[in-house]
Amino acid sequence: MAETLLARSPLGTVAGAALRSHGDAAAVELRELAAPAMCDLRLDAADAGALGAAQTALACKLPLTPNQSVAAGARVAMWMGPDQWLILLPAADAEALARALAGHAASVVDVSDLRAIFELAGPNARDVLRKGCAIDLHPRVFGPGDCALTALARVRVALCQVDDRPGYQLLIERSYAVYLWDWLADAMAEFSGG
Repeated sequence: MAETLLARSPLGTVAGAALRSHGDAAAVELRELAAPAMCDLRLDAADAGALGAAQTALACKLPLTPNQSVAAGARVAMWMGPDQWLILLPAADAEALARALAGHAASVVDVSDLRAIFELAGPNARDVLRKGCAIDLHPRVFGPGDCALTALARVRVALCQVDDRPGYQLLIERSYAVYLWDWLADAMAEFSGG
């Protein structure tokens, strides 16, 4: 029987684990999200059998368009490349996905311990990201459901816009979490209203 370990925040002793700009309505908020299980899924999307098995096991479509994500309940599938997806899902579903793809030319690797997840949201969230991210985040180009692998403050992140607030999820390698948290807190200071 596998032993279950409780995931610890990579932020450790960083006070608060949530930041909010000041004022009547928060212009931007930052918080750490509890990380679900994460899998790196590799398969040939032209292989209808493998694609169908994966989508059935996930009860979620895999986005086949570059830089798109699809959410279905507690599951999120993010396009990372022509044959690669990052899947966020409940832990029990990760094992079911691996079983469903047994016998197919596919790979499911548990990468749950690799990343932390931050949420940055509010009317000025896009402005905060623009300070350290080179991709175009204008709403006509990057909107809800869009995702990208990019650099933010020289740190590789998977960036996904989840809604029109705008709200973004940032998936960061755990070893850079404190650095990026501090960078984001500094970038948010302009919007503190104080």
